Amino acid sequence: MIGYNRDQQQDESGEILTLRTDELYEEALILLEKWDLKKAEDILLNIVDISPQHAKAWNKLGVVFARKNDLRQAEDCFNQAIEMDSTFASPYSNLGNIYAERGWSERARKAYEQALILDPGNPAATHNLGILYRKSGDIGKGIDLMKQAHRTERSRFGHKRSTKSEYSKVSKVRWIIMAIVALLVFYFLNR
Repeated sequence: MIGYNRDQQQDESGEILTLRTDELYEEALILLEKWDLKKAEDILLNIVDISPQHAKAWNKLGVVFARKNDLRQAEDCFNQAIEMDSTFASPYSNLGNIYAERGWSERARKAYEQALILDPGNPAATHNLGILYRKSGDIGKGIDLMKQAHRTERSRFGHKRSTKSEYSKVSKVRWIIMAIVALLVFYFLNR
């Protein structure tokens, strides 16, 4: 019997696949949102140990290190994420943040622009590029980019909100129908 833990299974070719990587990743995102950096780091390290090609885990691990102000390790993780998936925009945007923090404006600009090539309108990259232009003296272009980022973020958030409100309306209608059915059943049973 081949040794592997209960979170893994083997496919026909003998390659070990993880079953819970997505669940672990979601848990790490929640911990990261709560700023529980140590637990998030532990889970993300576990994911990249199990699945070294998991670009999103490498990216979020870089975010953990950036929040811990370990910019060197953060940069390494973002570069690893890019190596795993060169079409993933977020690590480029995050690298731009690292470069901007270090004062490497030209490298930051190139990283943000690469993120925007991969994900046109990416609100974070657009906003941060706007800040970079504003700081470099091109205030007009900087403000235009920041406004564009705000509009994009609002439209993306508004879409999510309208979808949620549509679901809420459907849910209310269901409750009303269930209440009417319950009242009719109660009425006919008590006649």
